[in-house]
Amino acid sequence: MKRQLGLCGFLGLLLPVHLSAATAAVEVEVGGEYHFSLVNTDDGLNTDAAKIKKTEFGVKAAKLALRGKLTDQITWNVLAQLDKSPALERYWLTNKLTDQFDVSVGVQKIRTYGWHRKLTSSLTPVKGAYLAYNPYPDVMAVDFAYKIAGQSVAFTLAKDYSDQTAPSGSGATATTGCTASGAGCKSWNGRDVQKQPAFLLEWIGSFGELQPLVQASSYDLGKSSIVSAGLRYKNEILDSYIDYTLDTRVKKGLDPVTGDAREEKNKIGGLAVYGEFKAGALSPYLMFTTLDVADYTAEGAKEPKVNSSATKLDDNEQTIALGTYFENWGALYRPYVGIASVKGKYVKDATAGTEEDRTRLDLMAGLTGKF
Repeated sequence: MKRQLGLCGFLGLLLPVHLSAATAAVEVEVGGEYHFSLVNTDDGLNTDAAKIKKTEFGVKAAKLALRGKLTDQITWNVLAQLDKSPALERYWLTNKLTDQFDVSVGVQKIRTYGWHRKLTSSLTPVKGAYLAYNPYPDVMAVDFAYKIAGQSVAFTLAKDYSDQTAPSGSGATATTGCTASGAGCKSWNGRDVQKQPAFLLEWIGSFGELQPLVQASSYDLGKSSIVSAGLRYKNEILDSYIDYTLDTRVKKGLDPVTGDAREEKNKIGGLAVYGEFKAGALSPYLMFTTLDVADYTAEGAKEPKVNSSATKLDDNEQTIALGTYFENWGALYRPYVGIASVKGKYVKDATAGTEEDRTRLDLMAGLTGKF
C-alpha cells in the first residue's frame, strides 16, 4: 500500500500543473443510467437438485453520475450505484496535459478483457461468462493515455491483484488465513500489501471503419498475465467486434510433500463476437461468446473435473444471445427483448469423473436508459 500511495502521491504532482491558470467556471453535470429486467429462466446448469424454472423482475442498474471541472484542464468524475453497497463505484480525476495526452488518477475502469469488457456495461442485457473471471474490476489506478490521428496508446499502473482464499494443497507450512506477508493466500501478493503495481498496456488503431485493439498486462507480482486482441467494425448501420482474451493465472499452491509454495498455472480463455444493426426504430443484436477454463494439473495427474471457481463447470461454456432494442424514445428510454442460451460441459452429480452437457435458456424483456 505504501508503494501505491507513493505512486498516487507522485502523480499528484502532475495534477496541479495548471492550478495556477485561470479557474474554469464552476460546472457540475448530473447524469445517470438504469436497467430494469424481466427474465424467465429455465436453468439447467445447476446440480440436479437445484435446477430451477422461474420468472424474476430485477434492477440491474440504478446509477448516478456526477461530472465537473476544477480547472480548464482538470475534470472530476464520480459514479455511484444507488442499488448496491458500497454505493461508490468509480471516482477519478483527469488532467488534460495537452490536446493529445491525458493522465487519470483514481478508481476507474481498467483496460482488460478486450472490446467485450470495454463496450459492455450494466445496461447490457447479456455478457460473456468469461468476464466474471476478470481479476481487474474497478480499482485504484494511474492511467496515461496518448491519442493522435485516431490512434490511442495507454499505459496503466493499477493496484495489484490479491486472492485471499487459501492455496490448494496441504503441508507443514499451510496456514488458515491470508496474511500481509502472503502466507495462506492463493495469490503471490499478500492481504492489502502492494509490493509493485500491475502493468497494463493498450493500443487501439483507427483505419477507416476498422479499429484493431491489443491489450497486454502483467499482474500478481508479474507471475500472471492477460493478453487480448480484437477488431471492431463500426459505421452508421453496423457496430460489431470480435476479440479473444487469454488470462494465464499462476496461482500459489502448496506442495503436498514439502509444504513449499509452488506455481500452479491456470488458463481462462474467452471469445466474443457481437453485432448490432441500425434498422430504423429497431436495433437488432446478436452475440456469441465462449469460456474455456483449463485448471492446473499436477504432473502425472488427471485433469480435474471440478472447476476451480467452485462450480461444476468443467472445460467450456458458450453463450448465444439475440434480441432487439427499440429506439423510438432515444437513449433515455431504450427497451429491449431478447433470448439467451447458455450451454456447457458440467460434471455429473452421481458419477465422479464424468461430464454432461447442460443448458440454460433465458427469455428477457427490459428497459434501459441513460441521461
